[in-house]
Amino acid sequence: MHSALRNPEWAWLPKHILDLILDKLVSLYAYIQFGLVCKSWYSVARDNKKKRCIINASHPQLPLLLIPIKDSEERCLYNVVQGKVYDFRVKVPLKRCCGSSNGWLFILEEDKCLTLLNPFSNKAIKLPPITEGEELFSEIFVWKAVLSKDPVLYPNDYEVAVIYDGMRRLALYRAQCETWTYFSDNGGLKIFMDVIYYKGSFYAIDYWMGIGRIDNTSIENSVSWPQVNLVLRRILPTFPEKHSVYDTFLVETSDGDLLLVRRYLFKEDYEWTPELELEETGNDFTIKFRVYKLGELSNNGTPNLVEINDLGDYAMFLGCNHSMLVPTLEFPGLQRNCIYYTNDRVDVYNPLDAGIFKLGDGYIRPHYIPENDEDLPPTNWIAPTLQGDWHEGTAFV
Repeated sequence: MHSALRNPEWAWLPKHILDLILDKLVSLYAYIQFGLVCKSWYSVARDNKKKRCIINASHPQLPLLLIPIKDSEERCLYNVVQGKVYDFRVKVPLKRCCGSSNGWLFILEEDKCLTLLNPFSNKAIKLPPITEGEELFSEIFVWKAVLSKDPVLYPNDYEVAVIYDGMRRLALYRAQCETWTYFSDNGGLKIFMDVIYYKGSFYAIDYWMGIGRIDNTSIENSVSWPQVNLVLRRILPTFPEKHSVYDTFLVETSDGDLLLVRRYLFKEDYEWTPELELEETGNDFTIKFRVYKLGELSNNGTPNLVEINDLGDYAMFLGCNHSMLVPTLEFPGLQRNCIYYTNDRVDVYNPLDAGIFKLGDGYIRPHYIPENDEDLPPTNWIAPTLQGDWHEGTAFV
């Protein structure tokens, strides 16, 4: 028996068998555990690292919550399924992250340059300054930023889309370029709320649920003023409900459908009126979400919206991160048909407004409650990657 433990037969499984096992593993955490079994399995996992990074790009991983630490350039990582903070820490400046996408963070510098930072590998890429919009620097000058692809895997073929300044305009950056591309024609849309890379193009949604697709062709042809082509006309010309709408998100499903998500707030210290909709007064608390699926084209050539109340065996993660759906069957303990959300606002500080919303019955419960300190930036979701010394990922298992 002792001899079998010292020299187990599974430790010497042929490499092609181990490769087949690795191909079946979706969870990054399962992949790391595979490499911890023995030296021979670790060697196979290490050799498959680049392939796994490419696979991860198309298979959503369980996001971790980045938690800032007072007076520190390090952040903790919280696993919402296990309900624990890892000992492993990552280096991130004590600033607001204005985006999280493909395992990278976006940090806005005082010169209005954006720095792409991968906290798992400590790689950083500095992008050109955003020269349009407001002249004065503000930490909320960039509201949101997302990537089309991982810059490490595609160093010459990635793009960045941002929503910037108080008017929430759109700008686009392409790898190796020296400047951003700005948009003067938004197809009648304004005050953009979210942007997503979907089926080879960036799509953006405005406050009234109008959707536009960025015309990449005009950029490639060096047209001086590229356009945002209208996909869905504004369908909410007025404020539709008693409670204010804080945010609107775009999320892609595993079937390639596009979901629209509305997040509703309740301001506890005044009676709601449309004129107060965008004013920053009182404490904001999320009270519900509504999810719509972009359906078939209607008679006027625009897609129909169908409200849905069941995400199936998926959970949604929303915040300043690239909005995503994660398969719950791949991550035991992750609750199906739920929306995991954070408060990513700095204009209205409320660290308690983060939780898990069950789409079926509207029940909300908290997940991680951060320290109540206005000097700390908000928490952020980030999808872990295998870049850098992935063996440090043993802290996650």
